[in-house]
Amino acid sequence: MRDCGVLAAALLVASVIADHVAADELLPADVAIENAIDQYRNDRLAAEAIAAPPSINDDAWLRRVTLDLAGRVPTLAELRDFRASEDADKRTALVDRLIASPDFAFHLRNEVDLLLLARIRQDGEWRDYLLAATQENRSWDRVFREVMLPERELPEDKGAGAFLRERVKEIDDLTNDTASLFFGVNISCAKCHDHPLVADWLQDHYFGLSSFFKRTYRTKQGMLAERFDGEVKFTTVDGEEKAAAFMFLSGSTIDEPAREVSEEEKKQIQEAIQKAEKEDEADPPPLPEFSPRTELVRMATDEGEQGFLARNMVNRVWARLMGRGLVHPLDQMHSENPASHPELLDWLARDFATHGYDLRRLTRGIVLSETYARDTRWTGESELPSY
Repeated sequence: MRDCGVLAAALLVASVIADHVAADELLPADVAIENAIDQYRNDRLAAEAIAAPPSINDDAWLRRVTLDLAGRVPTLAELRDFRASEDADKRTALVDRLIASPDFAFHLRNEVDLLLLARIRQDGEWRDYLLAATQENRSWDRVFREVMLPERELPEDKGAGAFLRERVKEIDDLTNDTASLFFGVNISCAKCHDHPLVADWLQDHYFGLSSFFKRTYRTKQGMLAERFDGEVKFTTVDGEEKAAAFMFLSGSTIDEPAREVSEEEKKQIQEAIQKAEKEDEADPPPLPEFSPRTELVRMATDEGEQGFLARNMVNRVWARLMGRGLVHPLDQMHSENPASHPELLDWLARDFATHGYDLRRLTRGIVLSETYARDTRWTGESELPSY
């Protein structure tokens, strides 16, 4: 649990504030990440008359940051060198060295694997794909695109398809896990009825997101593909049968363009798909011009769609480094569960998206903040705050 003397107290007194803050109310975009974090945190502490806990010493900070960035404790040589350095910027230099090291890529790969797949199974090809992505510092929106569209982005790489491949037989799992792990939203309650406690989520949202995956299937060779047609139908709480639109979590929808297809062409397409599903040596199946998953990726990375992808990853990185999300639980981003620091989350999400979804840059900014370096021990006279 990180910074409990600050974050826990701030969470306990957090007022209910709208989830999103107007862009012109945020700090300027050119402020350094670490400075923005500290300013928002300090402003909140001042407003609530909460005294900030002291900072930890160099030895404790070195251990903390090395564990978080490299997944290991410092070596004796690293400890000696850090203690001996008189450089005023030695913490910045250490962070930059660790982030540039192979250990950072390996550790980040393990964390992303744990988030997206490792709770289901171990997959060596998937881990190889993730390691290549973290070593190259691929942007998070690019990783999302490759994971959602492996047959289009990386057709020769089975590794990238593992997230879909392990869930494709259960469309509910694919829908729920995509919503939760990539967008920070648990919409499972909206499958049977509009969410009883959160007005944000309706059956239309659940089945609308599900419709982006309805046509996805796995070939006999283990690759992913999409059929040329198929729709999701559901029964409303009023007993009405309804065809789901291609609807993103923001409520935006996309219409499928009309396409003239002859009976002979339909037959050829269906035969090719059946062969791909049943035969090891079948040719790759044809790719439809209209791809629902491509549209999902496009909508999820559109700046006008409320930034679910950016906000979720910012919140999850924050939780990993600080011990608790700005929104907690991590899959409960909705109007009834506002962030503990809404302006900070919005600023970080905007910064993350506008700087290319760069995980190294985001991580660097968080660990260089004074907030990250605060002591986590509870020194108050009252009982330790509970979450």
